[in-house]
Amino acid sequence: MQGMPDEISYSIEKLVKFVGKDREAVVAFYGGEPLLKANLVKELIDVLPAKKFVLQTNGFFIEKLSSYIHKLDSILLSIDGRQQTTDFYRCPSCYNKVMNALQFLKKNGYRGEIIARMAASIKTDIYEDVMHLLHHFPYVHWQLDVIWSNLWHLEEFKEWAEESYKPGIKKLVKIWIEKLKENKILGIIPFLGIASRILHGGNGLPCGAGKNAIAITTDGKILACPIAPDFQWNVLGNFDEWKKIDIGKPCKSCSIYDICGGRCLFAYKEKLWGNDGFNEICKITKFTINEIEKYKDTLMEWKEELRYPPYNNTTEIIP
Repeated sequence: MQGMPDEISYSIEKLVKFVGKDREAVVAFYGGEPLLKANLVKELIDVLPAKKFVLQTNGFFIEKLSSYIHKLDSILLSIDGRQQTTDFYRCPSCYNKVMNALQFLKKNGYRGEIIARMAASIKTDIYEDVMHLLHHFPYVHWQLDVIWSNLWHLEEFKEWAEESYKPGIKKLVKIWIEKLKENKILGIIPFLGIASRILHGGNGLPCGAGKNAIAITTDGKILACPIAPDFQWNVLGNFDEWKKIDIGKPCKSCSIYDICGGRCLFAYKEKLWGNDGFNEICKITKFTINEIEKYKDTLMEWKEELRYPPYNNTTEIIP
């Protein structure tokens, strides 16, 4: 990750001791691309006393893990939808490489959670891209490419939200509810997570950043959020001592806070699109939640089944 040493500069024993303080610890390998250091990932899986292991990867080097895939509880493969969408955002043939990684997992009998992890941006048709991935993956998750994006500016985002994203969300919610009525739960993770919070309540940021989830850098810093190593507010401390950080107003006084939880700590702290941009993202968050809440009576029939995620699998829930 940018701004950090390429190699770990602290002893693995120190990390083992730190993780061991939490009997429910979930360890996620996150990048950059963690499988550029596949042997280190395997070493850490062997020694860390975690209850669960999660991997976020582009899938290009998944075969380097060989049998270690079975020691991972969730694997998130970065793929943005249809082939033309994915290859536009990432690189030519990226889609095929990720699909090859998916086939590797299936061929080798991987039984953990496989999640297609999308970034949704200017070329995304959320309905078409999500439905395409659901033909191949059991779960699909997406995060909006907003605030820091270099693909578009705020006015383009507003237009896309009204003309493409919101209509696509309505169609996705409709088909998701239709499948529920047919006794099938489609693995659309934002809908699962939002429904879970509608039915069972929430507790702050869905990703837990800075409160019950932290990132550990290669030089031993404790961060609230792994995507913002260069921001001082994000540095919580080190192995010996670290503080917690949380979302504040206006999010905590919002009517949907129990469900949304503030959405994203980085977006809350660094309003790179200004207050107008922050509010525009809030609008589509509220839109998505409201579309799902319309069907609360149907959701109640599935109350116990709609608990998601079962542990922190690094999906943010609120796009």
